[in-house]
Amino acid sequence: MVIKLSNPQDGQSVALHLPLFIGDIGCTSSDGSITVSNTSLSNSRPIVWPVINGAFKVLVKLKVGENVIQFIHEAQVLVVTVIRYLPELDYFVRPVYIICCDHDGTFQGPDDEDCSVQSALDRIKLASMLLQTFTAEKMKDHGFGHKTFLLETDQDNEPLCHIFRSQLTLERAHSMSGPELWTHFANELMTSSFPNKNNCKWFSFMSFTKYHLPENTESPRSHSDVLKYTKGHTALGGGGMALFGTGNLHTWAKDVEEIYSRFTDKRKIDRTKFMDDSAYREYYWANYATGLGAALHELGHTFDLAHTPSGIMARGFDDINRFFTVQRHLSEHENKQFSGVCEENNLSGLSQNEAQIFIGNLKTYFNPGEKLDDTAQPLIINLESKFKPIVPFSLKYSVQNYNGTWQHQIITDQIKSEVVNDMHPVNNGGILETQCRKDKCSSCCLTSLHVSNTHSNKTSFQQGLLFQQKLLSDGGAHWYRSSAVLLFHHRWFNKQKPVNQRKGPEIRGNSVTSSNGLCLIELRSDQKGEVF
Repeated sequence: MVIKLSNPQDGQSVALHLPLFIGDIGCTSSDGSITVSNTSLSNSRPIVWPVINGAFKVLVKLKVGENVIQFIHEAQVLVVTVIRYLPELDYFVRPVYIICCDHDGTFQGPDDEDCSVQSALDRIKLASMLLQTFTAEKMKDHGFGHKTFLLETDQDNEPLCHIFRSQLTLERAHSMSGPELWTHFANELMTSSFPNKNNCKWFSFMSFTKYHLPENTESPRSHSDVLKYTKGHTALGGGGMALFGTGNLHTWAKDVEEIYSRFTDKRKIDRTKFMDDSAYREYYWANYATGLGAALHELGHTFDLAHTPSGIMARGFDDINRFFTVQRHLSEHENKQFSGVCEENNLSGLSQNEAQIFIGNLKTYFNPGEKLDDTAQPLIINLESKFKPIVPFSLKYSVQNYNGTWQHQIITDQIKSEVVNDMHPVNNGGILETQCRKDKCSSCCLTSLHVSNTHSNKTSFQQGLLFQQKLLSDGGAHWYRSSAVLLFHHRWFNKQKPVNQRKGPEIRGNSVTSSNGLCLIELRSDQKGEVF
């Protein structure tokens, strides 16, 4: 058996604090573990990561300059060198932890969890690095290279998370709505003594989020009911600030060693004591995934992104855990299990690829990386096709209510589809045109591939298949195409250019005129409306 690394490659240069290494153990599809360490860091200790079906994903903290990374699996050793450089960007993201003037700054969590201010800072800094890495890899999937935002750092080039003490009292903060809190803190931060205020996006977290369910009150059945018993919480982003509550911060990892265990933590949230913001999945890992993904969603709004039909700027952020963990393949038992599900629901015509996607989506709502429980019923079922539309079908689904009861329903539907064209730039300059069928039950189904650059057919075709494979394997955890294009050109993702002296576009009534040409990226119902 040989350790193989697909990303990053030996000798590669990256601007990331915490790159994701993806690889596999050759000639095996079994489970195991791999030990990884950055031998260039004096205070680094080896971290054991799982190998699932022969594949692994690991995150490694880097220092500026050369990093020698060692991978050990049984008797096999792989050593790679990765260079971390400092990107030349003028604009950056500034993480901030907001504390009320009469509060100690601890966040809500179980007694056995470290909920101190320092723990909060560690969790937010790590989350910021994870989101930076996710953005870089998902931009690369679109053919844009590892383009991502810059995090504010200290003199040692380590990410910062500032403490900001507000003039608000705890009582006053708990009486305010989300928009009121956003407006107040935006004004306080912009009039504070922080430097470079016009060059930063504030990535802000409120320490004082408090969930309290009165005694003899029935456990909440809906997310709106959960919010009724939660004070000091919001998820709002736009302009120069993204503001988020800390009701589920106790489920987040505080160091790299915890990341995998947190993303697979199958403990259930006690909704009599703690806020459950998990997209009705109830588990600790789901609270981590939804909280981390929603924070990126709100940060996306500060980068001028609107809501999209799929991806991070829709509800795809709930799936962000899938990007950081290996998704288990179908076992022989699961293949038989899927055949029974298909037969029961008149879906026996699905291909093996479609079967894997279907079962994969079922498992999104259970503990990632583990085998599907024979007795468990799915909370939500998403059915996706890959290369061909699905014939009319009937589908039985089950939804578990917050009170523990189950709802069962059979849906019979004729899928309505529309074919749209999407243009994907590739690294060699060619254009990959994918014809996608957008169904009620599928975010994007590749039906054909066309390449406009005849000299690079193989490269473009392979890249298109790779893009589609990654899109599906990570569920909704991706940037919608127009979102990725906007980020690629956004000034927070690029070195500042000299002032362009050319005349800008003119808007008169319904007419737009530009002597420099126009590129239509997306249409929105209004400035903050959904992309259509």
